[in-house]
Amino acid sequence: MSKRVILGGLAMLTASASVADAGFNQSRAEKFAKKNEEHIICYYLYGVSNQSNKQDIARGVITAMAYAKGMKKQEAIYALGYGSGKISAILEADPDHREDLIKEYSKDCK
Repeated sequence: MSKRVILGGLAMLTASASVADAGFNQSRAEKFAKKNEEHIICYYLYGVSNQSNKQDIARGVITAMAYAKGMKKQEAIYALGYGSGKISAILEADPDHREDLIKEYSKDCK
């Protein structure tokens, strides 16, 4: 059930972000997500482990970094959704090793 909720939320984030503004730059947001993959992975893993306070802080930090790069709100939201979707797909592709992957990815999260 929680996987469906997370995936549904990500789908809503990316859908709303992609149509929200004519000046939205998808490739710029994806490039930002790739460069800040570690932070976005932590953001996603905080959500998976029900650490909403840490997830809120991570979202704020990532959004502030996006704004510092001159990105718009829609681009920052899309970058979060894009990066979270990537890690979600990696975890779903190998359900037998999901917990091991989460441990590996969460080593850098504080």
